[in-house]
Amino acid sequence: MNFKFNIHKKVRMLVLLAGLLSFLVLGAIALYGLASIRADVSEMGTEFGESGANYTQNLLTKQLTETLGALVESRAEYINRDMERMMQDVIILAETMTEIASHPQNYEPRTLPDPRYERIGKAETYIIYSPALREQGVSPALSHEIEIASNIRDYLVPLAKSYHTYKSSFYVGSKNGYFLCSGILPGVDYSPIIEEEIYNYDPRQRPWYQTARDANKPLFSDLYADIDVDKHGIPYQVVGCSAPYYDADGFAGVVGLDISNTDMNNAVLQTGIGERGFSFVLNDKGRVIISAQKEGLLASKEDGPDLRHDKNTALADTVKSMVAGESGVNLVKIDGENYYIAFAPMPSIGWSFATLIREEEILNSAEQSRTYFADQINTFQDKLSNEYTIMFSTAVLVLAVLLSGLIYFSNKLSARFVKPILQLSDGVRDIAGGNLDKKITDINTGDEIEHLAVCFNAMTDELQNYMNNLKKVTADKERIATELNVARDIQRGMLPGVFPAYPDRKEFDIYATMDAAKEVGGDFYDFYLLDEDHLVVTIADVSGKGIPASLFMVISKTILKNFSVFLNDTKDVNREEDFSEVMTRANDQLCEGNEEMMFVTVFLGMLDLKTGRFVYVNGGHNPPIIYHHAERRCEYLGVKKNFVLGGMEDMRFVQQEIQLLHGDLIFMYTDGVNEAMNENKEEYTSERLLRFMNQTNCDIELKELLKAIKADVAEHVGEAEQSDDMTMMALRRN
Repeated sequence: MNFKFNIHKKVRMLVLLAGLLSFLVLGAIALYGLASIRADVSEMGTEFGESGANYTQNLLTKQLTETLGALVESRAEYINRDMERMMQDVIILAETMTEIASHPQNYEPRTLPDPRYERIGKAETYIIYSPALREQGVSPALSHEIEIASNIRDYLVPLAKSYHTYKSSFYVGSKNGYFLCSGILPGVDYSPIIEEEIYNYDPRQRPWYQTARDANKPLFSDLYADIDVDKHGIPYQVVGCSAPYYDADGFAGVVGLDISNTDMNNAVLQTGIGERGFSFVLNDKGRVIISAQKEGLLASKEDGPDLRHDKNTALADTVKSMVAGESGVNLVKIDGENYYIAFAPMPSIGWSFATLIREEEILNSAEQSRTYFADQINTFQDKLSNEYTIMFSTAVLVLAVLLSGLIYFSNKLSARFVKPILQLSDGVRDIAGGNLDKKITDINTGDEIEHLAVCFNAMTDELQNYMNNLKKVTADKERIATELNVARDIQRGMLPGVFPAYPDRKEFDIYATMDAAKEVGGDFYDFYLLDEDHLVVTIADVSGKGIPASLFMVISKTILKNFSVFLNDTKDVNREEDFSEVMTRANDQLCEGNEEMMFVTVFLGMLDLKTGRFVYVNGGHNPPIIYHHAERRCEYLGVKKNFVLGGMEDMRFVQQEIQLLHGDLIFMYTDGVNEAMNENKEEYTSERLLRFMNQTNCDIELKELLKAIKADVAEHVGEAEQSDDMTMMALRRN
């Protein structure tokens, strides 16, 4: 029997034999160079392990510093929100105090306790008199003012209680020397104040009062010493926010809020990373005002140094960046140790937040990862060497069995397999050279190669047919393209295109443009003089696009102009009293034989060049925009909702009129302007068009005005394809 193998089996056998031969050669080479390969693998593994470990260490260091930067930005935003809350509370308190001081008749007199004579409860509001006020005495008028001002207690107490987790105070300092306060000591039932401090306290001498008074606006003060002291007799260091308030005569005093610096540290700044990491807040003068450090260069202290001038240049440069409102991560040396310092701004108050972590702690984590990676590489090298030895031994054993048959079968089979392929290759080369009459007939292998030869013969016939059809289609496309170009030129030639259109007429200016979405379009515009005193303008948009729309456009334009001229010449109607008759007759004419149900939206207007009277009829078109020169203002022209032309017979159209003053302008357009879409299918919109014209100088030349509008539409559209015809026309009465 004569067995014929298909090409799949032949390829499988050839690949099998070629694989065996390849393994034989590779096995011999491997046997010869086993020792050198093992040495090379070991050396490469060591180098790869070292470089991989270093890369891992560097990557981990980078990730840790980036994470630190992100953490600091988050914490800065959190603190910034806290400071914004303080500022808003102080602003509300200032506005409330201004209301009380400006309208005392709206409030009843009240009294407050004096801490010199009685114990003050937690968050209770009390009053302090300055030494000067006690010396000169409180007049009846001032006493009444204080009793009215005491109504602020209803606002001080809730605000003070909302800060119950801090050692905080809300207060009012009058320009007349009295001081109203409500304070909180967390966990304490009352707020004790040293008596001698009360006798000597004058709010007008305090930093929070003077800075707000001089700045005449709400602001945060620098760190300063409070009159209150801790259990060791040491004054609290506080950060305050204050704002001026006013009465009917002007400046009346200052309201404020202060919070213990220690409480701020405990509640907000304990974000240090690692065993010795810590955080601090820097003000806009380069001074540390809030810090988790109790001592040292970065501890907060009253009248602390400006760190921008520190002799440690790395720290000074970092502080300059912080004051400038920047964010980042730098490496600095503090007290002989390297620290990574991450910082981020608090824009609402102009301060900056920073967190430090020792470089050694980051490097320790990275070194641990590096060591682990290196150990894994060493383990991999050992396993690779063992596997290589086993695989090589197995391959040698198999090759010894198959080697005897490899030589015989490879010679016989390769010759028989390659011969028909070479015959097919020669035939295909002739066909590729252009000889489509070539037929491949001498391949009879009975497998896929013979089938491939038959397919090539069929392909030559198909190619001949395709070439003939391609020539015909190409000729048809070239003819259609030529006809479309001619149609486009004819259509553009029908529209007025020479500007200025009437150079000898100074009473008006007119300019128009049209950009079709395809070779030909359905938009059109027109303008012409009926006589020496009347100018007719038309802008229209035919339904659809392309050739059908362009044909209907030609018909519509011709009919509208013919009826306008005809009615003017025959005096059948008064051109000013019933201008809508033009639209009525044109609509009836367009409806005749309109089997395709096409329609056109039209805006038709006529300007009396002597009087400025502008009569118009709108047939379902976009309302134009009118520019009032005297007011430098644009608005949409009011139009009646008339029906489109060509849609239904026997329709009546309402005529309207306005008076155009000298310099006034009418801007007409089609929906290709306001409905122009960008890549996200978002329209340009009529609102944006009106807003743009109100922001544009509409007294410039009309050509430049239309160019500016078109540029704004193009900016919105971007790379999107033009979706509709876009036509614009502007008429100005000079």
